[in-house]
Amino acid sequence: MQKRIFRITGLLFLFISIAGLMACGKEETVTLQGEQMGMTMEVTMDATDDEMTKQTVKANIPYSIVGAASQEEAESMDELFRSEFEPFEDIDGIEFDLDYGEEELTQTISVDLTVADIEEINSIPGASFPDTGDDEYISLEETVSDFEEQGFEVVEE
Repeated sequence: MQKRIFRITGLLFLFISIAGLMACGKEETVTLQGEQMGMTMEVTMDATDDEMTKQTVKANIPYSIVGAASQEEAESMDELFRSEFEPFEDIDGIEFDLDYGEEELTQTISVDLTVADIEEINSIPGASFPDTGDDEYISLEETVSDFEEQGFEVVEE
């Protein structure tokens, strides 16, 4: 009888421990939308606990902003647009894509923070990824707050 109680207690303890560990590694995705300089933007951030693991920025840019009158004209400028991102091509964890629609260019940039080196990214002129500072990771909560201060709104959590 004591062995049975001991086993049940042990199994109960094991179950509670596993449930606690599963809660510690909580994965979360937050999506924000906003407008900056005439572009509509959607920012999606993935995190485990508060540590950001990936950030994807999708910007819809009207052709008038890039100096193009049509989709065809914008497509003829493709090499110019892509050259802006050449410094990032050799950095692991960064993906970049352009898509030409009827009235706007959609630019998507994804950064896998489990792979990419933030210091290497920020060493490129014009790059402005949040510095980790004394923390060893980028905080989801702080980053969402920063975006909200810039006028973005959370649309999905």
